[in-house]
Formats: sequence, structure tokens, C-alpha cells
Amino acid sequence: MDIQIQISTDEQAISPVCDFTHRWCLNCGLDEGEATRFAVAVSELITDIILFAYPQHTTAHFDLTFSNSFSNIELIVSEVGEPFDPDRHRYDAQKAVDEGDFEGAGFRLIRRFCDEFLFINKGKEGKEFRLSKQVDVRDIDELLQLSRSRRPTETESDDGEPLPQQFDVHKIRPSDAEDIAKLIYRTYEYTYTKEDMYYPKKIEKTVSSKEKLGVIARSEAGEAVGYFAVLKKQDSNIAEVGEAVVSPQHRRRGIMSKMMEQLIVTARDQQLDALFGKAVTLHPVSQRVNHKYDFTSTALMLAETNNVVFKGFDEQYPQPVSVVIDFLPLQIPKRKVVYLPGEHANILMETYEELSIPISAEEPPPFEMADKSDIQLKINYSDATSLIIVHSYGPDFRAVLLDMIESLRKQEQPNAIYIDLPLGNPATPSMFNHIRDLRFIYCGLAPLFHQEEDFLRLQNIAVPLDLALIDMYSDFGKKLKAYIADEYH
Repeated sequence: MDIQIQISTDEQAISPVCDFTHRWCLNCGLDEGEATRFAVAVSELITDIILFAYPQHTTAHFDLTFSNSFSNIELIVSEVGEPFDPDRHRYDAQKAVDEGDFEGAGFRLIRRFCDEFLFINKGKEGKEFRLSKQVDVRDIDELLQLSRSRRPTETESDDGEPLPQQFDVHKIRPSDAEDIAKLIYRTYEYTYTKEDMYYPKKIEKTVSSKEKLGVIARSEAGEAVGYFAVLKKQDSNIAEVGEAVVSPQHRRRGIMSKMMEQLIVTARDQQLDALFGKAVTLHPVSQRVNHKYDFTSTALMLAETNNVVFKGFDEQYPQPVSVVIDFLPLQIPKRKVVYLPGEHANILMETYEELSIPISAEEPPPFEMADKSDIQLKINYSDATSLIIVHSYGPDFRAVLLDMIESLRKQEQPNAIYIDLPLGNPATPSMFNHIRDLRFIYCGLAPLFHQEEDFLRLQNIAVPLDLALIDMYSDFGKKLKAYIADEYH
């Protein structure tokens, strides 16, 4: 869960912010030395902001967002002070020696003490600095590497005869965390793709905080024999089907089916609007499981996951792995008004029909732009992808978007950049033309993905792909692939 703090431009704020950053780094898994270096980098950055970003203001504020995953921490610093171009303030070692001019030394230090340091100019929205650091999980990674070639398929199909003995399926509780971790280990040893599943405390934390909603299957003797969970999105009332396992001796006996059925019932009881899953396209197994329970393929994200080794391949899969988004509405959808870019209107309407979601696709009325664009950026450092989420358009939209994409390409070199455009905003059809000119192609429909609104997802792919290696299971999924392949080529 993200931690957001608003800081005053008062020098007295520097020390407590650094103390908090240091403690937060330790809690996230950095060792003492790395935590200290990251805190020093943060100190350098916020000191520059406090001293130089607001010269005309006696008091102002800027925002810090602390975010962490199992293997990465990220600090986002957002401010709306004076315009700034870091390329004009580069450190010159010779100039420092000859003239005592250390301009740019602070940024050089920040880059040394972080794994990634990204600057983004967001126009009227101000500026954004992103500092990230990988968390050392070598103790798990070394074990993962030992059996990487035995990595199991992502989701197991267990169609077959019902289990003869009785078993119980119930909602997971924090007290189930250790049994879930043991079940993962006993099933996959150290080959499961989500390394945090080997840490009971991390599982317990996500269950207690309601981030994770799931079910566990137990035998009559109380042994955990299956586990299935969804992860709730922070910015919308939907959840991702993310984790599933059945112990080998109990497979093909209907446990996975029972858990999926119970999970869907539980999600409906919790008033979730929908479930979605990201199924890999290098084999059809996980897609087949999703479609058995009436999920519909709505988008194909090319190059979404970095190169990995999967069971069934003699060598490393030769390109980043693409994924298909499968979507299942849980509540009776109400008719909504959407404004579809003409170029993709037909495929979007077909997708809505497949989902049985009623829409009114209308011509956009005259609209007024917001004073400034509201654009959110999410970076997946491990998979080398970025997602840009547009909430509103301002006069600065094209300039901000261009600068953001240029910064990502220059500093991050992503495999793919995705962008989500709000279909309920009448400005989207006209703004779409700006994005198409930047070599973005169709990705698909992302229903209810942000703030309970539908989005058109586009994608810009920076790595060569052989689309013949992408395996789609459903008929409509194959149609999506053909449509995207035409644009890609």
C-alpha cells in the first residue's frame, strides 16, 4: 500500500523525512548501508526542492509517495515549483577541480545511490522525480535459479473426477498465511513466480489489510490442499485473479473448480464489480481455465512480462511474454455513454457485446478542456514496462505526453509503453489522433480499470516480436490478436 505525505518547504522538514525514509527502507528489506544511501539521495533531492524550487514563496508544499513491492521500492517526489531542465545542470568534474563549481553534483550523487532516477516534466502539473531501488532477495533468487527450468505452468487445470474424500473451502484468514506458504513450497519448491508467497508475514499482511481476497481448500485432516486468491485494485472496485495452486496429489479432482466457484461467489458477496486476469500467451492453459468460468478476452498486451523460463520449453522463451486480459463482470452492468475513437470503434463495440455490457456510443458533444492535464505514470522496473493513465486532458496534453514518453525512452528504455484513455471523456476521440501519431497501436478495452470508468488501452512496443509465438485460446481472443497484428506489422 502506498504512503503519501505532503511536506512543507521548511528546512526543518528535511531531517524527519530522511529519518522516516531510512526506517521505511529497512522495513521494506534494504540492508543498513543501502537504506542509508537511499535516505541520503532523498535528502539531497528534497533539500534542492526546498531551497531552490520555490524562490518566490515563503511557504509552499510538495508531495512524497512511498511505494514498495516484494523486490523494489520507489519514491515519487511531485512539486509545482519553477521550471527546471536537469540537462542544463550536469556535473563537470574538471570544472569542480578548477573553479570549485559543483553544480549538478547532487544529481550525480542521487544517481549513484539509486538504481533508477527518473525526471519527468508534467507541464502545468509540475515536475516528478522518481527514485527506485531493488530489494536484495538473493536468498530466494539463488534457490529459484536452481530449478528455473522446472518452473510450472502458471495455472493448473484440474478437470477430472471429483475428490472422493471431503474437503472444505473457506475464505482465507491471516492465520492461514503459514499454511499457504507451505502449500506453495510443497507444490513448487522454489519455482513459483511470485517470490513473496514464500514469506508468511507478507501473506498475513496482505490478507489483514484486505488487499488480498481468497479461498483455501483443506482436507478432512485439516491439511491445506489448495489456494486461490484475487488482489484488489487500489483505484477501482475490481480485483485481479493473481494466485492459484493445488497440491500435486490432489490435482484433477475438482478442487480448482470448487475454489474458483467459491472465489466468484465471495467476490460477488464483497460487492466487487468484476474480476480480471492476465493470462500468459505462450500456452493456453490459464486462458482455458478463465474461459471455463465465462471470462472474456478484452485486450492483448504485447511484451508485458520480461523474459522467463517456463516448463515445456527447452530453452528460454525468445522474447518478452505477452499477456491477454480476461474479464468477468460480477454485477448487472448499467448502460453507459462512451465516446469511441472512430478507428477502433468497431472492435471496441464488439468487445462490449462479448461482455454483455450495454453502451450508448455517441458522437462527442462540444467540450471544454481542463485547466491542466491529469496524467498518472506507473513504472514496472522489473518487466521494463510503463503505464500512462490519462484522467483528464488539458491544453498541455500533447506536450506533457511527448516529454513523458521521451523521458521514459531515454532514461528507462522500456520494452513497452501502454496508455489508458478514458472512454467516458468526450475529448478522447480528438486526443486519440495525437497518440496515434506517436506510433501507439491498439491493445484493447480495460473496463472499470480506474475510478470505475472504462478505458481504451493503446501500446507502443520497442522490442521486435514474433507474433506467431503468441497463443490465444478463445475465438474472440484470436480476433483481437489478428486485429493487433495488422497494426503491429
